[in-house]
Amino acid sequence: QFRRLEEAQKINFGKRANVYSVKDGQVCADHDRASGEGVGPQEYVLIKLELLHPFPPALNKCKRLHKRKIFLIPATLRPETMYGQ
Repeated sequence: QFRRLEEAQKINFGKRANVYSVKDGQVCADHDRASGEGVGPQEYVLIKLELLHPFPPALNKCKRLHKRKIFLIPATLRPETMYGQ
């Protein structure tokens, strides 16, 4: 049946947000959850920040890092707070 629907271009393959159950280790439907029904996936914004020289003292111990660019990738729910960083 799926092959027929796909051939008729009624369904297609793609990506979409899902709710993942840590307890079961798999994607679950909204009504399958014991708590939090009606809660959708949380959307975060990732921001790429380059770490500039001089590095913090904790990173000075590793000599290999001095020849490379280092980036930090923080996640935030409020990207408007990151202006000017």
